[in-house]
Amino acid sequence: MKGTNILLGIIALILAMFLGLQIEEQYRDIRYLNNCIKDIKANGIRSDDHKAYCAGLVRQDPYLFTYNRGMVAKYLQQSDNQSSQPKAPAEEPKK
Repeated sequence: MKGTNILLGIIALILAMFLGLQIEEQYRDIRYLNNCIKDIKANGIRSDDHKAYCAGLVRQDPYLFTYNRGMVAKYLQQSDNQSSQPKAPAEEPKK
């Protein structure tokens, strides 16, 4: 009888942990999307709709988005800085 109670307790614990992990996984994406929106607003990246902008970033590279937990503004700033730097005109070959 005691062994049965212990076994049932272990099964109940495993089921509770599984249910908790499923709930956490379900809301992880929402939490990362909220992190992205806050990060973009804090770093002054211009966008009409921050939520749609972050959703587009998820579609472009979901692994990078998940790995950084939605904090991707540093990568956006790097690409903005590189594209906004004036490039030196190419020299014409001498004849």
